[in-house]
Amino acid sequence: MKRRDFALAGALLFGALRCHRVTPSTAAGRRLVSLSPGITDALFEIGAGRDLVARSDYCDYPPEVVRLPRAGTSLTPNYELIARLVPTLILGEAGANARKRELEAIGPTLLLPWLTLDEIDASILELGRRTETTAAAGALAARLKARLDVPPPPNGPRVLLVIGYEPGKISELWFIRENSLHGAALHAAGARNAVPEAITGLPRLSLERLLAIDPDAIFILTQPGHVAGDYLAPFRALTPLRAVKADQVVVVEAPEAYVHGPRILALVDRLAALVKKLRVPA
Repeated sequence: MKRRDFALAGALLFGALRCHRVTPSTAAGRRLVSLSPGITDALFEIGAGRDLVARSDYCDYPPEVVRLPRAGTSLTPNYELIARLVPTLILGEAGANARKRELEAIGPTLLLPWLTLDEIDASILELGRRTETTAAAGALAARLKARLDVPPPPNGPRVLLVIGYEPGKISELWFIRENSLHGAALHAAGARNAVPEAITGLPRLSLERLLAIDPDAIFILTQPGHVAGDYLAPFRALTPLRAVKADQVVVVEAPEAYVHGPRILALVDRLAALVKKLRVPA
């Protein structure tokens, strides 16, 4: 039996045993499991966070979500835990490797498109329909659209947003895609993406491509607690880069950047303040 078949068999077994488990109670009778930090963020924003009974391994906001058990991710769900919680709806981000079939064997499952602004807006509206919070979901979707649905400024600085970069190593960088929620946030902040084409695969950038792109500025998004100098030192050695020459390689401690959800609006304001300070060559 293949590994995937074992996982499916386990999921089916847990689903069959659900009636023997203790059913958690929520105010509305819904028992939601979220396998995505962005979806969790949206649920709390629209007033449905009270119905969560489990979170993904990476959900840590808002603070009250930390008390909930961790249920894995859409790629690596904790089937036994999820089945024991008897969810009325399992939520996650759609993707080629998401375990939809196995999760559906446990309970109703909704995997949502969750990359571009249009996808996330539509998915938030769907969350509102599923949780009877349509007014709040509509307001949130409209707020995101109004703030983020703007074209790249034609004369804005070319900024490379870097995320997931291992300090001390820049042989391969993870960057923010143009066709993503964060890409829209960069436009709203008044900058152009240094990698302007839409990316469908993994957003990784080689050192050679970085030198060819030669952005006006590089913003390195980090989690709290990291030492800025550890990120800056390797870039400062790349003296041909105009961003290095102009001292426009900036470390931004931005936990909201690691959640693909409504908290992105806080990132827009922080990026906009940095963009205003940039010097752009004529």
